[in-house]
Amino acid sequence: MTPLVAYADLHDDPLIGALLELADAPDSDVLAADAARAAMVGGLDVATTIALAVVGSEGPFAIAARHGMDAADPRVAIAGAELAHLGALAHGEAARLLQRHGLDGALGGGPLDPATRDAMPPAAVALVDGLAGEASWLPHAPALAAFHAAEGTGDLAMHRVLRWLEGELVGVGAPDRIALDDLVGYEAERAPLLDDLHAFLHGAPANDALLYGPPGTGKSAAVRACADAYADQGLRLVQVERDQLDGVEDALLALRDGPPVVLFLDDLVVDDDDRLDRTLRATLDGGVAERPGNVIVWATSNRLSLMHGSHSERIDDIDAEETVGERAALAARFGRRIRFRRQDKAAYLAICRHLAFQRLGETPADLDAQAMRFAVQGHGLSARTAVQFAAQLRG
Repeated sequence: MTPLVAYADLHDDPLIGALLELADAPDSDVLAADAARAAMVGGLDVATTIALAVVGSEGPFAIAARHGMDAADPRVAIAGAELAHLGALAHGEAARLLQRHGLDGALGGGPLDPATRDAMPPAAVALVDGLAGEASWLPHAPALAAFHAAEGTGDLAMHRVLRWLEGELVGVGAPDRIALDDLVGYEAERAPLLDDLHAFLHGAPANDALLYGPPGTGKSAAVRACADAYADQGLRLVQVERDQLDGVEDALLALRDGPPVVLFLDDLVVDDDDRLDRTLRATLDGGVAERPGNVIVWATSNRLSLMHGSHSERIDDIDAEETVGERAALAARFGRRIRFRRQDKAAYLAICRHLAFQRLGETPADLDAQAMRFAVQGHGLSARTAVQFAAQLRG
């Protein structure tokens, strides 16, 4: 066949690339074996496999459509013609090609499993289902153009939760989702974050947020649960690891012209001698490049100053006037600053009871005593301790 243009990247897909080559040389045992191996490893039916590749494309059409494309644009027609061929391949032609070699059984995978669906944005799931469910793909070209304009391309289009690693957005295939109902306590601290997200998703401006407080108080869980609460509305959560902080500006540029995103800087701390705080301050303020309007930044830290300090500073109360000047300047870039205080006994036990009931279906009579023994054995009173306590309960 004529090489793909709109979906040129799909030539590199193990299954699609092999099938396209096999279509040109249908008697090739080698190409048939390549296609059969790719289909067998994937574990999905061929229509779903090709549909996933199309929706997650990062080819010329998807990239162009990300910046907006009218349905009458001639590039949509080019994409439609290629979609017609890919749809025919997905819904019959692939099976016929492999049947000549007695290998069509390799296409006997299943549909998307619930966990995979759960990790994908609703718009991506709807498109994949639509393509996998019907043979005529040409009419879907305008919808795919609109999809890329709203949802982005590649992993950003296909995942609710992502990481920024080595200069790339990498989707998390099985995110550890935390729902708001899973959390006990800190409702007052989460309320403004949820209000900000509601406003942000409805086009209003929202402040970047800094969540600070002692370790184990549930700051990261709060970020993940708040983002999860709006995931069905298309919100993405993109985590930047501490050792990737020098790439935050590149991450922001990669997220431009896409879905709404919370860029999550977890456990943020800046050493005095690396001067990364200056880079982050400039990035949060926009730097040389304008901040994309579809991204807000949330960070967690054990210290309001975000900086390593001396031993005497570390034992001070976290909101004491511990820093001045540059050491406080980075924190000041976050318009929303929320303190998570350490749990007291009552709050700790409430979390333990909630988690124990989730795990066991009941609350043991001596649960409070067990939980306190666990805490005083060096674990301390915190949400993290409560999670660790619940993990060792046995029914």
